[in-house]
Amino acid sequence: MNAINIKSLIIVSLLSAGGCHRAATGQVVAVVNGEEVSISELNGELQASGVSSEGGDKAAIHSRALQSIIDRKLLAQAARDRGIDKDPQYLQQQRRVDEQLMINMLAKQVTKNVPVPTGSDIDGYIAKHPEIFAQRTIYALNQIQFAAPADRSKLKTLEADHSLDAVAASLTRLSIPFTSQKGSIDTATTPSALTRQITSLPPTEPFILSSNGRVIVSVIIDKQVVPLGGDQARRLAGDLLRRDAVTEIATSQVKQARAAAKIEYQPGYAPAAVKK
Repeated sequence: MNAINIKSLIIVSLLSAGGCHRAATGQVVAVVNGEEVSISELNGELQASGVSSEGGDKAAIHSRALQSIIDRKLLAQAARDRGIDKDPQYLQQQRRVDEQLMINMLAKQVTKNVPVPTGSDIDGYIAKHPEIFAQRTIYALNQIQFAAPADRSKLKTLEADHSLDAVAASLTRLSIPFTSQKGSIDTATTPSALTRQITSLPPTEPFILSSNGRVIVSVIIDKQVVPLGGDQARRLAGDLLRRDAVTEIATSQVKQARAAAKIEYQPGYAPAAVKK
């Protein structure tokens, strides 16, 4: 009796598997171990990569994009086989990616109707921001760059250094490898508040910026006024006006969401303004 049951289960399992077989037809361009790749997904891959098939070998471009999707799916399947999709660290990062994607799509929805700046809006913006346009300045920099140390407290030593040579000496004492390079700051593309902070420093005084795990220490060595005018200035002013409008909408959205939300903190984790 048991043998018959087991045999029956095997037959049912095989029939089920046959009934669920997926084929690369219609809107499905490939099947990877039972996982479908649709035309829509292929088009999304092309769009995300910024590759256009116009004026080129469309079949070859689509084939390369499809192979990229297949490679990704094979690696993802291998990761699932190892149970990575159940790992708490993966789940935390997946939630963060999902939330950021939803935020980006929300931003597109709520800002798609932001009006195009008028000519008078653009003229007013240009007049109000001479540091970006009429008095645009490009500052030449000497820089030192290094990987941020795991112990950030080591960088406190640099606060006593008032030249790039002194910074280099401190990094050498700390056994932190670094490289020297040239750089620049353009007031047309740098936030005005940051520009004011940097340019208010005494001559040869270093300033520190960090990004993507790298620390860059810079000193201003020269400057050149390069006014920005004409159509280029007007295009930039229009872009900046739209950016400011989008930022204002996003800030308002967060403010409204916080006002309507019920947020509870464990003792010791609340921001200072709401600690009781």
